[in-house]
Parts: sequence; structure tokens; C-alpha cells
Amino acid sequence: MGLYNLPESLHTFRSFDDFEIFINRSEPGWHMPLEWHEPVEIFYVLSGRGKCYIGEKEYRFKPGHLFVIGSHELHRSELIDDEPFEALVLLFHPRLAQSWQLEDEFDPLSIFYERPEEFSHQLKPGLALSAKLKTGFDLLLEEYGRKEGFSLRVVGSLLQWLLVELNRAYANNKRYSGLESWKGIRFKEVTHQAMEYINAHYHENIHLKSIAEQLRVNPSYLSREFKKNTGYTVVEFISYKRISHAKELLLHTDSQVTEIAFQVGYNNVTHFHWTFKKFIGVSPNKYRKLPKHYYILK
Repeated sequence: MGLYNLPESLHTFRSFDDFEIFINRSEPGWHMPLEWHEPVEIFYVLSGRGKCYIGEKEYRFKPGHLFVIGSHELHRSELIDDEPFEALVLLFHPRLAQSWQLEDEFDPLSIFYERPEEFSHQLKPGLALSAKLKTGFDLLLEEYGRKEGFSLRVVGSLLQWLLVELNRAYANNKRYSGLESWKGIRFKEVTHQAMEYINAHYHENIHLKSIAEQLRVNPSYLSREFKKNTGYTVVEFISYKRISHAKELLLHTDSQVTEIAFQVGYNNVTHFHWTFKKFIGVSPNKYRKLPKHYYILK
């Protein structure tokens, strides 16, 4: 699926500025839809195991494994045998890695877009590189957590160093050897249309029957194909879109929780609280007070 037909409904981190780093802890029963975003991503596994799907490729991961995910690259993670995992996620705007240009013809972002067909997103660092990565990630987490705000100069400098180390490692990385179970990302037209309709109208009173009427298809057919194609029911996907937007509003605005509930399509605040806690693991108020570098995925 190319750059120009990516479903807008799977576009995440819309309120992104320049840099974010956080730790995601999944819980049993968690699953995520595919997503894509403008910033590039480094995904580093801290504990547990799972699967990662990036574009047409499937990977299995365990602690210490690292992935580089480019801008506009569809991807998702998945539990294995319902075992939770914890991962550090680093997102940054490419311009941060291009703040200082030297005449050495080295592009620190090349691992995100200069890739042969057999390129493997997955890196399995040795002990020496793992120690360096831990130091770099710890420093970035510390800088990101400063009460007075982080310095883009410090973050940019640390990213420059980190990307040099990763480019050296990926230059000698093993080629991708595909797993047979993943056939790539193929959305049926009816699923694509339904996702885009939900993306545009999730804040309204929509449901399976009203969406099927808009698309002029049978509700049972839409329900079956949507679940088969995305792993989500239509109702679950509507809730996912609402809660995802609510998370951004909680993190990036001072709006009251009640106001946010109405903004994302909930007429009943109690239902909003229940659904938010079901998806995120904590109430909206508690989520807003959590350290900004730590998220639970439920």
C-alpha cells in the first residue's frame, strides 16, 4: 500500500510536535489496529515477546530487539499467547536529525528510507551496543521528563549520536527472511470506506447500521468483512478512534474531561469513563496525571 492511499483513519500522533519518548506496557487481551504517522519511530523491546508487522514484513521480537519504522509506514504490534510486553517508543521529526549538517556525506536518516528489498527493520544488538542504547535512551527519557521542558538542542545532539550507532549496526545487519503467515496489508474497498467514514464521523452518533446505510451494503456483510480485515468489530473501531482522540486532548489541552467526552462523541460521561478505562487501564483523570513518558496499553 503506497504513500498516497494510506487510510487517513489509521493516521496517529496528529498533535505531534518534534519529539516524544515513552514506555508502552501492554496487558493480556490487548490488540492494536494498524497505524502510520509522520514522525519516524524507534521501537525498543524492554521485556516480554510479541510480533511486529511493518509493511509487508512480519517479525517476532523479544527483549533487546529494536525496530526502525519510517514515516508513512503501516505497522502494528501483537501479543504472542497473550503474554504482555514492555517497549520504549521514540518518535521524532526528521528535521531534528538534520539540525547539524557536516560535509561528510553521511545521512543519519538513511536507515528510515534508503532500504533494499531485503532490508530488515529488526536489529538484534549485541551486549556492547545494548549498553550504549540503554545510556542514550535513559538520557533522552531524563531530558524529556524535565519539569521546565526539554531542550531541542540536547535531544537533537543525543539523536545524532544514537543514529550514527544505529546506522553502523544496520550496515552489518542480517537480511530479512520472511515468515509465511503474513500476506501483507490488503484492505477490501468496503473496509477502507468504512474506516474513512468512521474517521470523519466518530464524534457523531454513528453505529454499524448507519455506516452500512451510508455505504449501501448489508450490515452483516460489513460487520463480517470489517472484522476479518482489521481484527476489530465496527463498534470497537469507533471506540478506538474516540479514545485515541481523547488521549491526545487529555495530553495536549486543558479541556475538562466532560468537555472532551462530548467532543469525541460520548453523550454519557459515565460511559466515556468506562470505555476509556477499558481501553487504557486507568480513568481519564488519572491518565492525565501519569508521567508523560509512561502508558499502559490494555
